[in-house]
Amino acid sequence: MGMEKFYMYAQLYESERRFQRACDQITFLNGKLEDFNKRYERAIRNEDKCFRYKLRMRILVAEGLLQTYCQYACLKKNEVLDLRFKLYGENPDEGETLYAGIEEYDDAAYLDAESAEES
Repeated sequence: MGMEKFYMYAQLYESERRFQRACDQITFLNGKLEDFNKRYERAIRNEDKCFRYKLRMRILVAEGLLQTYCQYACLKKNEVLDLRFKLYGENPDEGETLYAGIEEYDDAAYLDAESAEES
């Protein structure tokens, strides 16, 4: 039983570390995305079609990476909460658990809802 608990503590430490790194990456990507959007707006004002295209592609890649890191951070947060419950008996608050249905997240439905709001 002692070795199993030691393994769980090690797993908790590693999961917390990875969660923190994912949060750092999310913060970094948010800054990059903000920078790309400012530069894209400037390219629109200057009517620079070639530069707009390149920036739009960078924005799309950054958004995809951001979404991936967010999903990974959600998985790690849920893993940390589960391990804390097993080790310490801590019951997470209702608002503390993150959405568990990450696989069920439908991008098409999300984009349809966004486009409907814009119309």
